[in-house]
Amino acid sequence: MSVKPREAAEGSVFRFTGNHWRPNRRVTATFGVYCRPDEVCIEIAYIVRVRTDDTGRFVFRLRAGPEQAGDDRRRIHSGSAPTFSQTTRSGRTAARRPRYRVTTPS
Repeated sequence: MSVKPREAAEGSVFRFTGNHWRPNRRVTATFGVYCRPDEVCIEIAYIVRVRTDDTGRFVFRLRAGPEQAGDDRRRIHSGSAPTFSQTTRSGRTAARRPRYRVTTPS
């Protein structure tokens, strides 16, 4: 898994790229609501399924802040702390939780 950028300001869109997953299969992205560090956050999990290409690659974009106009059309979700998982050939679940950092104004 790679994340670009690795660190960015609140409101930025992070691009998560998965490589070497099972080709032409679903990957489940599970993430929570975005909340600033000083806020109390409701515990809701969002689940989105993306499909890998012929090489086992996928891209998922997540905005660290409120949804903005046009995000749906551009397939940008709003939230935080995504985990990506996929069932392996042996029936187990492989999961990855990429590291990235959201900076907030002081």
